[in-house]
Amino acid sequence: MIVTKNWLQEWIDIEDKTTEELCETLNSIGLEVDSVEKLRIPEKVVVGKVLSCEKHPDADKLNVCQVDLGTETTQIVCGAKNVAAGQTVAVATIGADLGNGFVIKKAKLRGVESNGMICGSNEIGLPEMNEGIMVLDESIGELELGRELRSYPLLNDDVIDIELTANRGDCLSIRGVARDLAAAYGKEVGMYARSYKEDRRGIARVLQFNVTGAPDASVVYRFVEFIPCQSRLLDAFRIACAGKYTPRALHQELIYAMHSTGVILRIYDFDQLYNDEAKVVLELKKDANGIDTLYCGDRALSQIGLNQDAEISKAKGRHLILEASYIDPDLVSTLNLEHNLKVDDLFYNTSRGSETDLYLGLDFLCDSIQEGCDAKIYRGEEQYFAPREPKVLKITHAFIENFIGQKVDITKVMDILNRLDIACKKQEDYLIVEVPDFRTDISHEQDIIEEIVRFIGIDNIVAKPLEIVEKRRLNETYDLYKKRIKYRTKAAGAGFFESVHYFFDNKALLETYGLETLDEALDLSNPISGELNTLRTTLVMHLLESASNNLKNGRKSVALFELGRVVDKSRHEKEKMAFIFSGNTEDAGLRNHGKPEEITFFAFADKMSAVLGEFTLKKAEGESKLFSPYEHARVIVNGQDIGYIARVHANAEKAFDLPRTYLCEVDFAGLSHEKVIAETYTKFPSLTRDLSLLVPKALTFDAIKTELAPLLAKEIKSFYPIDLYESEDLGENVSLTVRFEIQSDEKTLTEEEISAMMDQVLTLLKEKFGIGMR
Repeated sequence: MIVTKNWLQEWIDIEDKTTEELCETLNSIGLEVDSVEKLRIPEKVVVGKVLSCEKHPDADKLNVCQVDLGTETTQIVCGAKNVAAGQTVAVATIGADLGNGFVIKKAKLRGVESNGMICGSNEIGLPEMNEGIMVLDESIGELELGRELRSYPLLNDDVIDIELTANRGDCLSIRGVARDLAAAYGKEVGMYARSYKEDRRGIARVLQFNVTGAPDASVVYRFVEFIPCQSRLLDAFRIACAGKYTPRALHQELIYAMHSTGVILRIYDFDQLYNDEAKVVLELKKDANGIDTLYCGDRALSQIGLNQDAEISKAKGRHLILEASYIDPDLVSTLNLEHNLKVDDLFYNTSRGSETDLYLGLDFLCDSIQEGCDAKIYRGEEQYFAPREPKVLKITHAFIENFIGQKVDITKVMDILNRLDIACKKQEDYLIVEVPDFRTDISHEQDIIEEIVRFIGIDNIVAKPLEIVEKRRLNETYDLYKKRIKYRTKAAGAGFFESVHYFFDNKALLETYGLETLDEALDLSNPISGELNTLRTTLVMHLLESASNNLKNGRKSVALFELGRVVDKSRHEKEKMAFIFSGNTEDAGLRNHGKPEEITFFAFADKMSAVLGEFTLKKAEGESKLFSPYEHARVIVNGQDIGYIARVHANAEKAFDLPRTYLCEVDFAGLSHEKVIAETYTKFPSLTRDLSLLVPKALTFDAIKTELAPLLAKEIKSFYPIDLYESEDLGENVSLTVRFEIQSDEKTLTEEEISAMMDQVLTLLKEKFGIGMR
């Protein structure tokens, strides 16, 4: 953002500040000054008036001019195309040093004497404003023939280039920077009062404005009838300093008004749009992409905040429609990103945030046009303001002081915010702050504190020694982290290797094996590949593929696990832990005579017990294309069903080219992670007794345990099956051997006491299930 000291002076009184002090202040409030350029016109460059201009007798491209310098009239040969009699110009007189060793001397050009040079702006140290000479006017002050131009302060200005961050769109104008300086210096930003006179004719005679739907943009329109005019030197000079020079006088005033006020302004050529009734009908509505668009009939004139029909903005006629607009910068940036739209230069401002006082921008522009072009401004305006929800923040004085780390006068805080046009009021212990739309960088209480600190000054905050207060760092996140480490370590200790896979899966494969898939409406619209075309609902499909790949590489046994997140059909996430064991239980060696056994259900269950801890198994209901119907059980921990353990179905083993393979997948949240608490233990011996029972095939051990456990003596610590025997001789029954672990906390049990306990067990089995010893 480029400003000049004199330009700022028009909005805030900084007469008592040097440029160096101004730059120091800007840096201290976060508006970093990138560079400063002091423009100074050389000595002996004076105001002159071209009295006559005639063609050189021996050169078609040269003119012989008689120039009045106030104290004398001198002859100057000039080669500029735009020189003409009656112009007031900058004249470098004899002896003027224009830099780089270029000193003006008396000379003859093609035999004609020349006593000076009529200068262009870039020849006297100013920005280039046009091709040819610089024509002076009284916008820079009263013109006195013979007066040195270095004595006109408005042309001898200090240009300050401020490096703004992307979120400070509120400072993309002279008024915006002045507002920050007002807060820093405790001054007021000058109130702009319009001076133009309205024509008695009303805007409704020539313009009809309709709004369809609920656009997000706010717009105001005025109508102007003008006479093409000459540039005002001061305005052209200042926009040239800002790097925004354009040769057309009307567009110079447009740019000057925008750079001064920060309001987004556009012009539309009425003479290209009016209908048979000499009237223009404009309509603001959203287009097919949801973008606020201004139409005249079927012709799209502009997309608010994004672009404008270039032809309609050239203003070739003498009648103009002026537009001031505001649209939320986040919205316009998102729309551009989504639809890759064509944008013009103003998008830089609209996407960062522009001023919302649309009337200020139009008043400023109308004043400039009427003064420079003798324009007639029609009475009234057409307007639409999008509804908005005020952005209100509540912050306590104590919070401000605690955050800054020292006492802060609340009155000073309110004064800073009010000077920044941030409305605030005190209500009990709270400061109620209403954030204006042009401050898109303020959304939280911390942003308010940042504003306060900017103007108090970071150097004015008293340094304090670092105070370290130890706090409890154990929390839910840390507990979950420790739990993950615990079960990963146990899995590795049981011989499993961790495997990590994509969060995506093959939907067709999931459907083939009857596994849960995402609802169609929630599935991926743009998958990364044809095989990874949905989110995973289970960990086991990737584990099966990894086990198959490892076995194909020559391994005889593969044990893998994965801890990761999956989704259900409604796309709700949860964490699971899954295991796979495929092939032999151990490598070939002397102990197994080179013939290791394949993994079995119970061997795999033992490995799972080493990782998951104590659990029970319950026969799984229903059929599955992925699991064997004969070796498939639910895993029960603390009475809760948390997953399954199963052999892979023979057809699936064949499809994945796997030997005998077992899977286990559990909800990670269902695994215990309790603190280890030391408990007393008995010093008396533990004994075991086995009972071989004749049990109907339809009766499960789980049913027996559920009924029997609450009724047994306290000395029977646990019981579990150790053998299952089936024979045709047993008919519809099987032989189930159950082991009972017996131990007293008080004494060594006698054989008679143990026998009595086992008799009780047999009695209960007979009463509850009608079964007995084999």
